[in-house]
Amino acid sequence: MDSIVDVEHGFAFGEATYSRGGVYGPLSKPYVSLIFVHEGLIRVTCDDERTTLTGGQIAFFKNDRLFLIEMERDILHRVGWCEGVPGRAWGTRPSPLAGVSPVLSLTDRLTTLQRIGVELGFSSSTGLNDVRNAVGYALYTAFFHEAQLIECNRFIPKQVLRVKSHMDDNMDKGITVGELAAIANLSPQHLISSFRKHLGVTPMQYLWQMRANRGRGLLLQSGLSVSEIAYQCGYKNPFHFSRHIRQNFAMTPTEIRANKGYRPPSDVLESPGNTAF
Repeated sequence: MDSIVDVEHGFAFGEATYSRGGVYGPLSKPYVSLIFVHEGLIRVTCDDERTTLTGGQIAFFKNDRLFLIEMERDILHRVGWCEGVPGRAWGTRPSPLAGVSPVLSLTDRLTTLQRIGVELGFSSSTGLNDVRNAVGYALYTAFFHEAQLIECNRFIPKQVLRVKSHMDDNMDKGITVGELAAIANLSPQHLISSFRKHLGVTPMQYLWQMRANRGRGLLLQSGLSVSEIAYQCGYKNPFHFSRHIRQNFAMTPTEIRANKGYRPPSDVLESPGNTAF
């Protein structure tokens, strides 16, 4: 965690609503901050730079001597944050956002983590502080990860992204390489090689991995039957689904639900020899 914030200070979460606009700051001490704009329009001054954010955006800031948020007058603003004192590593390592935009669109993952942090409140105890810091670390790590993914996608051909998006939206349907090649306006072989070059897998490998991940998520988060989940994820039958889930997660669908997704340790999975000398 010290790579992001000073471990002695940890992370702090908050959220506020300004019904007619307003100003927060100026702050003169160094901070690292993730600022969420759920509604409204704000202008952030971070040292010598000004950034405008609108509803549905999140941005990362690290200031040395000045931090100020100005909210447009006469409109409703709902703003959240997760902040901390910069860790020592900021002075010795490259920023995790080097070359990457510090402004992203809000995602469900980032919003959920921030909400969890806010709901933990402001009380202080060893256990609560550890939980709050774990959520903060997860939030910043998720933000940096999503920023890097967006940057990587900038260099992926539009045809590949179009095919990927089609599979994400239609995994419950029967999909063939020929159909995907037509969507990309490429030959099947050209599509396969381009997909593998930029995403590391073939289109069909990506599709089946997405189906398995979606199936696991529905097992944990819904009350749907195994058969319903299988068909919603594009499997031909529940037996195919169960076999594929076991191949990917070393557990049957029933075991995933019973264990809440917890993967058994290696001594349970593989019954290895264990000799003490």
